[in-house]
Amino acid sequence: MPLTAELPSAVRYLVPGVMGGIVCFAFSRWLIEPLISTAVDYEGAREHAEAELAGEAHGHGHELFSRSVQENFGAAVGIIAFAVAMGVLFVVAYTVIRSAVERRGGTADPTGLALLLSAGMFGAITLVPGLKYPPNPPTVGLEETIGARSSAFLTVTVVSVIAACVATAAGLAWSRRWGSWPATALAVGGYAVVMLIAFVSLPGFHEVPGPLSGPDGILMEGFPAQVLADFRVYSLLNQALMWTTIGVTWALLSGLAARHRQRSVGMDYVAT
Repeated sequence: MPLTAELPSAVRYLVPGVMGGIVCFAFSRWLIEPLISTAVDYEGAREHAEAELAGEAHGHGHELFSRSVQENFGAAVGIIAFAVAMGVLFVVAYTVIRSAVERRGGTADPTGLALLLSAGMFGAITLVPGLKYPPNPPTVGLEETIGARSSAFLTVTVVSVIAACVATAAGLAWSRRWGSWPATALAVGGYAVVMLIAFVSLPGFHEVPGPLSGPDGILMEGFPAQVLADFRVYSLLNQALMWTTIGVTWALLSGLAARHRQRSVGMDYVAT
């Protein structure tokens, strides 16, 4: 299909997520997977040390899929599927916001709106919830608190998304009365207040494994702080790359579609 042709809507809605997923997986495979492997090795060594300390035999569980399959095929499928879902959500939000702006007599620059929206969704879905509950590699966190941690993270994410949607709607409504900058400041301030209340209300979890001690002293050091820090930074950058790719791809597709429609209108005008 030539670049001058407009893609079908269903395909165009999926392309940003697919592109974001590919970029996200490449970054993850390059920089994050080695950290996960280090964390998995640490977990195995710690379990072995704990078993020896307790005088028990340490057995290795059978894995249904090899580590190679998990970090290549499994990770690729999971990451791309998540990115496609986020890409479709992005397109829906873009369409709703652009329609709302146009109904109020305004005009929205497709490129600017796409980039601004991708940045906003990155902030609401990833960055702000991550300030309360930063991502952790395997072995960081107790098994008995998995349910509580998952529920708390889901709660803060839902609160962040809803608050961001309300703030966006309020900002659009207030902009006609008070202007863009005052409306934006009020909307952002309201969002910040809501998230501050959520941060204070939700529980915190500090479960990074510390040193393992035995009768003869420290048997094993705690979880490497550098690995934990790198994992959190790279995870954040990975999500930023995904959202940036989604926004840029949609902006390019929107530009191509607009030029295609203009060319079609011009050809119809010449024909008449």
